[in-house]
Amino acid sequence: MPHFPERVEYSEKYYDDQFEYRHVILPKDLAHKLIQITQGGRRLLEEKEWRSLGVEGSPGWMHYEFHKPEMHVLLLRRPLARSQSSSC
Repeated sequence: MPHFPERVEYSEKYYDDQFEYRHVILPKDLAHKLIQITQGGRRLLEEKEWRSLGVEGSPGWMHYEFHKPEMHVLLLRRPLARSQSSSC
């Protein structure tokens, strides 16, 4: 059974050598809007689209994938700044 929070939930950030990642879990009402906007997950969201769903984030975050078993989980990433990537 999928977890649908009452409000948008954000994971802690996690990293690899190139990117900073975060996943966002949408409430059920926003999940329905997400499915409509993306035509059932056929395309990724533009920044203005995920922001229109109430998702907040500093500049540079990109929607790069859906969590396929749970379409209401957005996977976001942004490139690491050079100073961060050399220190990780």
